[in-house]
Amino acid sequence: MKLSDDKKFITLSINEKLSANELSTLIYELSLLRAEMLPEVPYNLSVNGDDNMASMQEDPEIFITTIGDNIGLGFRDSGFGWLIFKLPHSQVCNIRDYLTAYTKSGTSDLFISNGSKNLLH
Repeated sequence: MKLSDDKKFITLSINEKLSANELSTLIYELSLLRAEMLPEVPYNLSVNGDDNMASMQEDPEIFITTIGDNIGLGFRDSGFGWLIFKLPHSQVCNIRDYLTAYTKSGTSDLFISNGSKNLLH
């Protein structure tokens, strides 16, 4: 794989069978290249999904942990694997406030044991 000098294209050649782990590695390496390309990934997300810029996963596994002074928030996508975001507390508070304002009242299963104190179902 090679990124062009203008960062607008990559040269990619695949002529072999890949295992699931090898494909996951390729997807990861492609994501690193994509992060360097122009135009960059848009900061505004189109909710209609017509631009192929977002993947939607129904009811994903969620992982939450502390990472130093930040919060690690992970989502499991069946195609991309685990995507973990290291968020500052200010951003986590914004998420908390949004969820508090827009979720139905009810019983949370947050503290029901599922084998991991960080993995939510």
